[in-house]
Amino acid sequence: MTTPAADRYGSDLVVEMLREAGVEYVAFNPGSSIRGLHESLNAAGGPPYPVLCLSEGVAVTVAHGYAKSTGRPMAVLLHDVVGLQNATMSLYNAWCDRVPMLVVGGTGPLSKANRRPWIDWIHTAGMQAEAVRNYTKWDDQPHDLESVPESFARAWTTAVSAPPGPVYWCLDVDLQEQPLPAGFTRPPLAAYAVPTPPAPREQDLRQLAERLRHASLPLLVSGYAGATPQGFAALLALAELLHSPVLDVGPRLAFPTAHPLAAASMPDLVRDADLVVLFDVEDPVGALRRALDGNRADVVHVGTSHLRLRSWSHDYQALAPAGLHITGDSVPALEGLVRQLTDDPADRALVGARELRVAGAVAANRAAALTMAQGRDDPAAVPVERLLAELRTALDGVDFVLGNSTTDRVEHDLWDLDRAGQWAGHTGGGGLGYGVAASIGVALAVPAGTVVVDVQGDGDLLYAPQALWTAARLALPLLVVVHDNRCYGNTAGHLRRVAADRGRPAGRGYAGNALDDPAVDLAGLARSLGVAAWGPISDAAALATAFKDAIETVRAGRPALVDVLTPGGPGTS
Repeated sequence: MTTPAADRYGSDLVVEMLREAGVEYVAFNPGSSIRGLHESLNAAGGPPYPVLCLSEGVAVTVAHGYAKSTGRPMAVLLHDVVGLQNATMSLYNAWCDRVPMLVVGGTGPLSKANRRPWIDWIHTAGMQAEAVRNYTKWDDQPHDLESVPESFARAWTTAVSAPPGPVYWCLDVDLQEQPLPAGFTRPPLAAYAVPTPPAPREQDLRQLAERLRHASLPLLVSGYAGATPQGFAALLALAELLHSPVLDVGPRLAFPTAHPLAAASMPDLVRDADLVVLFDVEDPVGALRRALDGNRADVVHVGTSHLRLRSWSHDYQALAPAGLHITGDSVPALEGLVRQLTDDPADRALVGARELRVAGAVAANRAAALTMAQGRDDPAAVPVERLLAELRTALDGVDFVLGNSTTDRVEHDLWDLDRAGQWAGHTGGGGLGYGVAASIGVALAVPAGTVVVDVQGDGDLLYAPQALWTAARLALPLLVVVHDNRCYGNTAGHLRRVAADRGRPAGRGYAGNALDDPAVDLAGLARSLGVAAWGPISDAAALATAFKDAIETVRAGRPALVDVLTPGGPGTS
């Protein structure tokens, strides 16, 4: 006799809670330890909707890009030990980049009596979360169905509370497939409030506002302050109240690139600052070194980075000297400063002097940068600056978001990026295989009609080219532009420097890192995965047509890739 099927199972409960939390998508690569969750997703019919990926690292990075674009978590399902191990580099990227993410792992069966020979033994760990505990905010593995609702609520509220980050939440395969008891009830997720962000003390903001009123040349430096539309707007308002230059060091777009106060185009003003205020800057020493070039200005640090310290990785960067360090989320800090300086404005003479000093500087510097980029040429390849200038022209009139770029933000000097989220930021942890997958996450989040642009190197693409298949399967509005130097350019630079330091010839700088013999047919690879593709293109004059055709293809509902040969590799300058 067969046992009648239950109405609901443990995995159904999890999917119900994901839906209640507002999760739109769940990215995963299938595996036996998440089969219950997979079947429950299929039975529910969405939301949340499954996003099939061809590796666990791609799945996590898709969720990474989505969270940066929306501020909300995706969920990721990870098959037990081996799936988790495949995902670790991408999870470290997400941790370093402070993105909210709910990572749901499967394991077991924990019951030895229920294990299949060999496979279930090698894929079960006693404390599976230890593999990622040093770069997640929290982890848990609830023991029974009655423990699941409270544990899920803690996982969710921990992931999204400031400063956000990924959490790892693990479920035994038997628990997923266990029938829910008759009459099983749980509190609604809304019963568990998300902790409010840490707000700075009023007396600290008053002290900082007083310093800003009387500084000769205050410099505002932004890290994660622009991660939300509210932070982007508040930083812009504060800068315009003070007429203070803003240095946006990433890892999100925090300030319009063409604004008259965009300090990246005013290095002299940056060096002359007598007061520097850092808003949620993860690497303050690096930012100060670039900003001040040895000038000893008064430094104030506002942020929450110190609340997420770990000792396993030194991702916390060097400790910056600061006369005042204010604990607080950047949004309430910026909004509080705007209120105070609106009610009691800064010295008008000082503000007027700054207005005269910065007038026209950004526009002149950006015009010069664009003229230089448009004039760059190379007989065998397309200089990256020229590539970006041509792409800028092709995107004129197109509603676009830059989902990823690996050009050291050169495009920020050439393109007008003017709204929160228009550049999604870098990898966070420096792990490769990021660009296409993160841009897929951004593409899942953007409004209809928006083109997501991914400008990236060939080396990063070849770490996870299978991500292109997911973009094709979902018909996402994604344009991938590869600056293809057919080598690991970063490595080539290191080798040249080491050889020079040792007095050795630099001619073998490409041994062991060149990708030219045989050269990978990136366009052909993209086509095999369902993505329209052009290239390789080595003539800058041919870019306009290729970009036009590729953008039209994306707007028609199919992702596209353009492979552009750039200098810096074997056989090029």
